[in-house]
Amino acid sequence: MGGSTTTYPGFPVPNPTTSYWQLPPHRIANHRTTPNLPTTTTFDYIIIGSGISGAATAYKLLRRNPSTSILMLEARSAASGASGRNGGHCRAGWWTNFKKYAEAFGEEEALKFEALEEGNVRDIAAFVREHEVECDFRAVETADLAATEAVWEEAMEVVRFREDVRRRRPDAGDLSSERKFWVGEEARERFGIEALVGAITYPGHTQNPYRLVCRMLELSLDMGLNLQTNTLVTDVSPSTTPDGARQWNVRTERGTAQGRQVVLATNAYTNALHRSLGATGFLTPSRSQVTALRPGSNATGNPALRGSAGIDDFEAGGYFFAREPGLQGEGDIIWGGGRPVSKTREMGITDDSTVHAGIAEYLHHAPGHLFGEKAWGTEGEVLRDWTGIVCYTPDTFPLVGEAPGEEGLWMSVAMNGHGSK
Repeated sequence: MGGSTTTYPGFPVPNPTTSYWQLPPHRIANHRTTPNLPTTTTFDYIIIGSGISGAATAYKLLRRNPSTSILMLEARSAASGASGRNGGHCRAGWWTNFKKYAEAFGEEEALKFEALEEGNVRDIAAFVREHEVECDFRAVETADLAATEAVWEEAMEVVRFREDVRRRRPDAGDLSSERKFWVGEEARERFGIEALVGAITYPGHTQNPYRLVCRMLELSLDMGLNLQTNTLVTDVSPSTTPDGARQWNVRTERGTAQGRQVVLATNAYTNALHRSLGATGFLTPSRSQVTALRPGSNATGNPALRGSAGIDDFEAGGYFFAREPGLQGEGDIIWGGGRPVSKTREMGITDDSTVHAGIAEYLHHAPGHLFGEKAWGTEGEVLRDWTGIVCYTPDTFPLVGEAPGEEGLWMSVAMNGHGSK
C-alpha cells in the first residue's frame, strides 16, 4: 500500500511535543516485549497504533481468547498520539449532533449513535473501577456553555427536536433526564461567568487519558501482547503463503512482520499507510492544541472550575476543567481549543512537534476573557503548551470495520476529535 517515508507525507514525526499528561513518562513508554522485532512468527493480529483504539482492540481480543497472538507496533512511545495528549474529558458531548444525524441518516441511526456514545462513557468508567486504574478518573458535572443567543438557540433547537422524538417514541428514552438547563441570570450565577446566555449540565468525568491507555496496554501485556514501541510502520501489503493462505506483511524500519490480520488503529496517520484511501481525501488530519496554566488570582472557588465544560461553539469549540483537590497539579487549568485563530484552522497537519504561536497566545488569555478581569484577576503561570493530531471525515463518523475488498485488513480510525477532549 505504499513506499518509503521519504517520499510520502503524513507519518508520525519522531519528536512530538510532550503533553501535560506524559510527565513523568509511564513505565511502559518505551517498552519492547522482545529485544528484536519478531519476523519469523506469523501473528494472528498485528495492531498498528497504541492509542485507545489499538489498546482496547488488543485488550478485548485477549480477554475473549487468551491464546490469540498479537503484535502491536507503535511509531513512537506508548500512547503518544492523541490518546496521550488530549484535554482529559470523558463525556457524552455529541448529543448536540442528534438533529443533524436524524435528518441525514434517520432517527433510528441517531438514537443508535446516542446510545453508543453514552455506553462508551459507562464502559470506560466501569473499566477504571474494575481494574482500579490510577488515572485520576473523577466523576464531575460537565457543562455546555453558550455565550451568545445564536449558540443557545442552536442548542435548544436540538433539545426540542430530541424531546419531540421522545414523545413520538417512548422507547427512545429521555435526553433531559440527566440534563439541567440554566438560562440567563440563573446560568451566570451558577457558573460565575457574566457572559453566559445559558448552560446545560449533565454527568461526566475527567481523567489523565495517557495513564488510562497505558494501563490498558499493561493488562494486555500481562495476557501475552507483544508491544514494540519506537517502531515506525512504513508499508502494509498482502501476500499469499505457500499453502495458499492470505497474510499481511508489515514493513518497519526494524524488519518485516507477518500477520494473518492487521488492524490499523492509526487515526490521522492512516493516509500515509493506506495510500488509496488517502487519495480519496476522505480523511482529513488536523492539529489540536491544549494548554495547562495556573488559575487567575481571583479564580479560587469559582463554580465553573468544579467540573468540566465546553464553551460556545457546538461543533469545534473550546473546553476546560480544573484539576481536583488532592491530585498532582491540584488547581491547574487544562484549556483547549482556539483552532479558528489559525488561518488554516490547523487542517491537513500531521506534525505535532510544534505549537501554533497565535493559538497559544489565545489559550493563555482565554480564561480571563471568558470569566472577566474581575472574576479571574491576575493571570496565572503558563505551565505547558502541546499539540496532538486528530482526524476528521465529512460526515463526522469514524471508519470502523474490515476494509472493503481487503480481507483481513481492519480499521478503527478517523475519530473526528470525538472523545479526545
